[in-house]
Order: sequence, then C-alpha cells, then structure tokens
Amino acid sequence: MRKLSIQVKPSHFGMYVKDLTVMEDFYVNSIGFLVTDRWKLNDSEMVFLSKDPQEHHQLVLATGRQEGQPSQFNQISYEVSSLRSLHSSFNEIQGITKGIVSAMNHGGSWSIYFPDPEDNTIELFAYTETYAPPIATVPMDMTLPFDLLIEQTNQILQIVDGSIPWSQWRENFLELS
Repeated sequence: MRKLSIQVKPSHFGMYVKDLTVMEDFYVNSIGFLVTDRWKLNDSEMVFLSKDPQEHHQLVLATGRQEGQPSQFNQISYEVSSLRSLHSSFNEIQGITKGIVSAMNHGGSWSIYFPDPEDNTIELFAYTETYAPPIATVPMDMTLPFDLLIEQTNQILQIVDGSIPWSQWRENFLELS
C-alpha cells in the first residue's frame, strides 16, 4: 500500500442525523457552535457549524440517518481549555444531557463523556502535563476537589510505565515521521 506524499491534518467532520432541528439546537445552544451556513437540495439538508472564526465549518449535520440506526461514532471529542475548566463545568455538563455522564482519568488527560440527543458519545477533555499509555485509564469522580484529582493523577503517572512529559512524547512522534 502506498502513502500520500502530501501532509494532511484533521479539519472537520460530518454526521448524518435523524432530526436536524433537535441536533442543531443541541450543538448550538448546549455545546456553543454557531451556524455558518445551510444547504438544501431536494430532500437533503445540511447545517454547517463552527466555533472557530478561522474555520467555516468544524461540524456538518446532514439529514439521512434512519430511525433505529445506531451511531457510527465511537466518540466525538472536543478539547477544552484546561483541567480546571473541565472540572468546574462538570455540573453544567450534566445539565445539558438526558443521558449518563461519566468521567475518566487517562493520566495524560481527563475526559467527560455523555450522549448527544441521538446517542452519539461526546467527549470533552483536557490534557495533563504528562502522557500516559492507555492502560492508565481509571474512572474519575469529578465531584471531588480539584487538588485531590490532580494528586490522584500524579499517583497514576508515577506507577504507570511509559508515562513521559508530553514534550518528550511529541519529540518521539516527530521521529516517527
């Protein structure tokens, strides 16, 4: 198999939805996206959404997902500004979904998972200062004080082999290319 010679980087994604109105409302009024464009042709309709003035669209909602069809996504992930902001927003996050909200400490990041109105799993996450292999992942109680969660994270990072500063991980990544 051949490899592309041009550099590519992830930019945006689109998903088929069952109810465009419900999904647009959720992503605009709960997650904070802005509608940048709309397109309609015959029975097809798309809504273009972004949170970045440099990006026309980061998310496209398109009609076409049939009732009863399961989500095709493992998760849809959004990075937040900091661990502290993720922690302080936990109650607010619980208030925007009717589904189960769970939190995981990955050592290298903290994540909160919850479903959107059509049961696509949303992940909001923030990086810690240290990379940890996936084996470091444990459930997390976001109702605990922030400093205690930092302490728990540091304990995880001390016992999981392969934990290294993100700067070192990035250098190692560059060596792969």
